[in-house]
Amino acid sequence: MGQIKHFLKTKFPILLKIKYAIRALIYGTTIPYFETNIVDHCNLKCIGCTHFSNISEPKFLDATILYIHLCRLNCIFGKIIKFRLLGGEPLLHPDIINILNLSRKALPYSKIELVTNGLLLDKMSEEFFRTLNENNISIQISNYPPTQNKLKKLKEILSSFKINYSVTPMIMNFTANLNPKGTSDREKTFKNCRHAYCTILRDDSFYICPICAYIDTYNKHFNKNIPVPKGINIYSNSAKQILKNLRKSEETCKYCTIVANYITWGCSNNPKETDWNGKID
Repeated sequence: MGQIKHFLKTKFPILLKIKYAIRALIYGTTIPYFETNIVDHCNLKCIGCTHFSNISEPKFLDATILYIHLCRLNCIFGKIIKFRLLGGEPLLHPDIINILNLSRKALPYSKIELVTNGLLLDKMSEEFFRTLNENNISIQISNYPPTQNKLKKLKEILSSFKINYSVTPMIMNFTANLNPKGTSDREKTFKNCRHAYCTILRDDSFYICPICAYIDTYNKHFNKNIPVPKGINIYSNSAKQILKNLRKSEETCKYCTIVANYITWGCSNNPKETDWNGKID
């Protein structure tokens, strides 16, 4: 389904414009989707992680700050369709229950989803599951190979608490997209990007994709200087300005490839900068 959506977005962009125009007529200025990392690090060390969680230092998003940002967005946008909490591994957050409660309080009418690899899910408290249920927050389990052995148990737990959940198809590959030379055509790369609509809220700014949002982590770890976007500040920009800027490419796009390099999923405690390289002409 994701590949079909990507194909339609890239080959028939007019469909997106029509979709947004209809939503604007009904709700006012609408943002269809955005996500945020509530934890930057992870309990898996996936090779080529697009959020660079395998090379990130431990960092937890403050629940109150997130609430303030979400309230701002709920104020300026007529409709927020879907918001996802992820990472890293979000279940590592020590204040996850407060995060869930405040997210729903700030976004009472949006679909909210928590994305997890599921490996810690059976260790969570009853309060955690009750909070999900009471706030109508769904779970998406990213189905990595280590998750497979626990899936049956996890489904039983979620069902017992009447939590809406989904499980991705088995994740056997990651896509690597970086072009460290910075020789890619900026506009072509953006137009064909698989991540261009994965809008990320980091701190008080939006970014067009996880690579733009977290490329500073890659730079710091490998001593590189790929351009880091400034981001689209949610306090100094209106809703319409935010949407307009999210449809523009960034200088960072020159450092991604049009054709992804599909790498077999795996984990490593010794990540290499080439783990993220796409197919370079």
